[in-house]
Amino acid sequence: MAEAVNNDKRLKDNGKVQLNQELGLLSSVGIIVGSIIGSGIFISPIGVLSNTGSIGLSLVVWTSCGIISTLGALAFAELGTSIPKSGAEYAYLYEAFGSLPAFVFAWVKIFANRPSSQAVVCLTFSEYALSPFFDACGPPLLIKKLLAASVLGIHIFAIEITFLP
Repeated sequence: MAEAVNNDKRLKDNGKVQLNQELGLLSSVGIIVGSIIGSGIFISPIGVLSNTGSIGLSLVVWTSCGIISTLGALAFAELGTSIPKSGAEYAYLYEAFGSLPAFVFAWVKIFANRPSSQAVVCLTFSEYALSPFFDACGPPLLIKKLLAASVLGIHIFAIEITFLP
């Protein structure tokens, strides 16, 4: 009897199902925009401009920060090619320092960093979504927090229904 042809890209030669190690242009741009740029791009220009005092100097600060971010992204890409394991920072820390620092990093990322960054994104959204409806004083803090909590709840619900079988 003839062997079946392997048309499934996920099924490797050893018979294990693995993720494809490929990332397209659209996925790459989505990751960069979602994780690196984030919502800080909408809040920090006010602080940069007020602390530098001039538009020219604020553009210099933004350009230098962009160069530093690019160098960080290139270093991260180098790590990705040097250590071809899934898990990103966890895999790199595990390879370099062992299991305990990698575990502590993953724990802090899951229980502190990610939730706080989601809260900042939701608060930023509520600030900008409510600002047209209020005067120069801005929206009341309670209304901002309620909208941010509602958006966070909708976000969590959307994630839950996405991963339902």
